[in-house]
Amino acid sequence: MPAFLRLLILLLLPTLTWAQSLPLPSGQTQVLPGPYMEVWEDPSGQAEFSEVRALPDSAWQAINRRDASFGYGGSTYWLRLDVHNPHHRAPGWMLVIGNPLLDQLDAYGLDGTRVYRAGDQRPFNWRWIEHRQLVLPLNLEAGEQLRIWLRMQTAGSANLSATVMTHDTFDHEEQRSLLLQGLFFGALIAMLIYNLSIYCITRDRNYLWYSLFVASFTLYQFIQLGFALQWLWPNALTWHQMSFPFSSALATLFGIHFTYGVLELDKAASPYRWVARVLQGCSWLVMGMALIGPYTPALIGSFVLVIACAVAAFVITLLRWRDGYAAARLFALGWFVLITASLASILTGTGLLPYSLLSLHAQQVGGLIEMTVFSIALAARIRHAQEAEHQAQAKLIEQERRLRNEQAKHLQLQTQISESLEQRVQERTATLQDTLQQLSNANLRLAELNRRDGLTGLFNRQTLSEELARACARGERSRQPLAILMMDLDHFKQVNDRYGHLAGDACLRHAAQRIQQRLRSSDLLARFGGEEFVALLDSTDLTGALDLAEQLREDLSRNPCHYQQQSIALSLSIGLHAGVPHDPGCGEHWLELADRALYRAKAGGRNQVVSYEANALDGA
Repeated sequence: MPAFLRLLILLLLPTLTWAQSLPLPSGQTQVLPGPYMEVWEDPSGQAEFSEVRALPDSAWQAINRRDASFGYGGSTYWLRLDVHNPHHRAPGWMLVIGNPLLDQLDAYGLDGTRVYRAGDQRPFNWRWIEHRQLVLPLNLEAGEQLRIWLRMQTAGSANLSATVMTHDTFDHEEQRSLLLQGLFFGALIAMLIYNLSIYCITRDRNYLWYSLFVASFTLYQFIQLGFALQWLWPNALTWHQMSFPFSSALATLFGIHFTYGVLELDKAASPYRWVARVLQGCSWLVMGMALIGPYTPALIGSFVLVIACAVAAFVITLLRWRDGYAAARLFALGWFVLITASLASILTGTGLLPYSLLSLHAQQVGGLIEMTVFSIALAARIRHAQEAEHQAQAKLIEQERRLRNEQAKHLQLQTQISESLEQRVQERTATLQDTLQQLSNANLRLAELNRRDGLTGLFNRQTLSEELARACARGERSRQPLAILMMDLDHFKQVNDRYGHLAGDACLRHAAQRIQQRLRSSDLLARFGGEEFVALLDSTDLTGALDLAEQLREDLSRNPCHYQQQSIALSLSIGLHAGVPHDPGCGEHWLELADRALYRAKAGGRNQVVSYEANALDGA
């Protein structure tokens, strides 16, 4: 073979090797990596990474579908994915695994020799990113290529449901997801409180069973979406695994009690009661399996129980509607929605239905619709009770009118007596009120003095900390920028040594006045300590902060301090940090960043302005 041809093959070999690699997205685009993945099944689950890495390409099978779903087989699955960065920049990406209930997920090749190990059967603090889902960071430079191996092992649904997106897209999607999840759980909690309140008033057990049904369904969803492992029991792995089928069976049990009572099955034919008792016994059996038995049978049993109960309730509701029970039509609609949503969720877990946003949240949407319909049906019971009590209320209103007339006469007499008493009280309390007002004014003046620096009249450090915390909270809520200027008088010790400490105090007051004149009324200026000042600027971005800082520095340089016929030249070094706060408690951290920038300004020769962002770029 000619040498030229060998050289050409060597040059083209990387391109051929990575021809099927996944190009990482940019902007708001999201990519499903499923079609780019290859899978190798390990039934024993004993293969090591070194063995899997050495497998020939012929051992790997292409997935060629949107989601990597393999059902409830129980095998260990190794997935291989090649990615590359075709862009001229590296914004950073996230590989988001949309199945929080995976027992174990290992990722190799992300960060040198480090192995990402996570899953709901591993402590939550093992995760690289603190998130309810399994999130893997991808950091590739421009043109860089990377091969990733994923080891997926779970006793539940082996469904990867992965998505690749940029950091910015992930943050945007996370905010939207948390908003929707907050609305969902907020609606459930509102239903729970509403119906529990009605039970406390009416003592109708149907509202109690419905409240328990809503509470257990809320817990079930909290577990399924990964919030429970993150916030409730991050290290209770055994309980977390059994809690999923247990909470499902518990919600089903309360749903049976609720249906039994609201459809008045105790007054219906005996087959209805027989079916209800059998389903109740199955619910207790599944809960027992979840607590003491193997996980997979308990999980499958909980799914079968949900479908069986929903179908039975739907059929019984239709039969009760046919028997003339008018309220049953609403319950039939609710159970039909729940059946459809539960089937979609279960079939997605088995891989029979493709993963999508609709199938992922089908049970949430269906459950919310079902509970809304049930709440409407229960509310109808209150309306009927109100109509039954309408006549009695009319009689009570008439009696109340008579009582009001009598009370009016008594009130008139009491008014005359109270007027004479009030006149005496007002005379005696006038002196006391005047004294209290003087004391209040004195307390206000004292409180204001405690917030101020005695030398410069500026706010002190304690006031700065309080106002900074409020400003960060406001900025985080309104998404408005905030800027912090850390200012230090250059060579101030020399001023004290040369002109005396009284002259130094005059220079501090002079600098405070010059800086305060340049700030807006909404800005805050505080003496941080010694010759250091801090300015807190609301609604100010980096550009505005830099411009103001330069004005302050130039103004102080042009206007020396005049003390006892002496002109004392002063200069100012300024470090600043600006941006939109993402954490309401970021104040002290931002002060530290501005202080770092100030240190760089002083180290660079003083009498200059340095922002923290510019500092970070210089360090790179």
